[in-house]
Amino acid sequence: MVSNKRNYVYWLKFRKDTGPLLRKFLLATSALFLVAAFLHLIPLFTESGEPDYIFLSVDLGISALFLLEYVLKNKVPLLLRVFTLIGTAIFITVLSFLRSGLLGTGEISLAFIIISFFVFLPPIPSLVFALIISLLPGIFGVLVYFSILSFPDSLGVRNQSPREWYFKSVSLIIFSILSGFLIQRLRSKLIKNIVYLKESRTKILQSNQYIDKLAFYDSLTQLPNRYLFETSIQNRVLLGQKEAFVLLFNIKGLKVINGLHGIGFGDQILALIGKILIEYTAERPNTIVASLGGDEFILWIENSSKTRIEEGIIAFDLNNNQTLTPDRLGHRLQYRVSGIHFPTEANHLDEVIRKLSIAMNVAREESINHIVWFEPEMEKKIEKEQHLKNQLEKAIENDEFKIAYQEKVDIKTHIVVGLEALARWNVKEYGEVSPDEFIPIITKSDLIVPFGKNIFELVVSQIPKIITKYGEQIKISINISPIFFLYPNFNEYVIQYLKEKSIDPKILIFEITEDVFIDEIETIEEIVSSLRANGISVSLDDFGKGYSSLHYMQKIQFDELKIDKSFLDDIAISDRNFLLLESICHLADSLGLKTIAEGIEREDQLLRLKKTSCHIVQGYLYSKPKILFE
Repeated sequence: MVSNKRNYVYWLKFRKDTGPLLRKFLLATSALFLVAAFLHLIPLFTESGEPDYIFLSVDLGISALFLLEYVLKNKVPLLLRVFTLIGTAIFITVLSFLRSGLLGTGEISLAFIIISFFVFLPPIPSLVFALIISLLPGIFGVLVYFSILSFPDSLGVRNQSPREWYFKSVSLIIFSILSGFLIQRLRSKLIKNIVYLKESRTKILQSNQYIDKLAFYDSLTQLPNRYLFETSIQNRVLLGQKEAFVLLFNIKGLKVINGLHGIGFGDQILALIGKILIEYTAERPNTIVASLGGDEFILWIENSSKTRIEEGIIAFDLNNNQTLTPDRLGHRLQYRVSGIHFPTEANHLDEVIRKLSIAMNVAREESINHIVWFEPEMEKKIEKEQHLKNQLEKAIENDEFKIAYQEKVDIKTHIVVGLEALARWNVKEYGEVSPDEFIPIITKSDLIVPFGKNIFELVVSQIPKIITKYGEQIKISINISPIFFLYPNFNEYVIQYLKEKSIDPKILIFEITEDVFIDEIETIEEIVSSLRANGISVSLDDFGKGYSSLHYMQKIQFDELKIDKSFLDDIAISDRNFLLLESICHLADSLGLKTIAEGIEREDQLLRLKKTSCHIVQGYLYSKPKILFE
């Protein structure tokens, strides 16, 4: 039933498509009848017989009728044009039979009508009309049989025989059935092909729409992608938009969410954020939002100001949706935003995104929760970092670093019992570069291992001079990066190098920070045990600054506990801080650890420290770091 309905629908479409064909057919037929009309005038020029003015008039009239229908185009309904053509053919057939009997063109006209039925009409009506038309010679046979109609002898004896007329009807009936069957089969296949082509075209259109969506939209968030975003901005600018603010929007902690709940849940969050942003911008025609991939989104905001945008950022809250509630995520969903003014600070999208990324890095490094606007100084800082990175590679290769030593003093005897080795670097263009500036660059540039080796070997080379200056009881501390500390065969490398240089391992203390333990506590335990077994002491540096846990001290045997400066700044004025420091010292004593207080700069701090069991003091109160050997 559905198939028949679909075929009928396409039959209607097929009939509609035959309209232009029928118009061309009408034009051709009009021309042929015009030629036929002039053929009837030939006797006037050849003087052989008389012109047939009746057929001349008929042919001219039919030619004019068809030409009129052609000129009127769609103003004449299709069915009316078809039946005009058929009616004309019937009229000519009857006139031909009356004038010439079976010798005329009536039979050809009937065949033409039958074919026209099957071409231009639906299957069943076309067959019915074809059979009815096929009976026309039989009707003439009946008229001849009852002598109602007779033909002159000049037209032949066959016209006087009803059987000849009946035979023509039977022939036309057989012709109708056979031609109808053939045409219907061909048309059926044609209609099926039309159906197939239509369905294929629909699928192609759907595929093109899907491809367009992939090309212009992010599949996860359904937001426009960077290409469509850039195109939209170009169109806005061409339409006269002079300025706007562009924001880069970054989700904080998505990796943590993926780790806790799985990547699928993280994708759901991104999809929901995309939906929220679509709804948010749908109400604001002056705002365009797009996805840059991952957890980054970009917004184009017109007709606004920095103040309004900052207020909007503060008011915008992703946690109002049920899927994003803090209870479900384990914490509030937060985001960072960087901004830039277009075109004052950047007039091309690549430049806009580059500068937004620079401002976003500032937001990441400083853990800023409000919007960070791009400033030229940020770019200068990046350029400086890149320059310093290039210089650092050369400095490591050419051994350009120097070592400054800061003394460690026994709190009771005031004797120097140790030195902490600190890297120093001087660059021609910038002068003395602080470790706080170049160490992060080294870490981000994957130079930390060659740098660590460079500093370690430099300190080892200076140990004989240090012993000469301070005595054999001196201890030398070296800060070891977590990346270098976890480098494969680190402890084997250290022990072997000390043997090659004939240096007693007992003179060295490796200071490691707590963040090295986050994921590698078992590996760290093995490395520390190996180092201590070979005489090298290990100090837990910056205790209390980051991820302090008694679990580390329970699992790993350290030699020293170095208390972070943040615990010591207010001990002279804060009893609470002093009690906390005192507790840390008691804890270290119970575990057999020496305690070292770093960053001591004032006498009042020292007086308080002396009331605890702290063993060693380090800070500007006693000495600043000094380069002992050039």
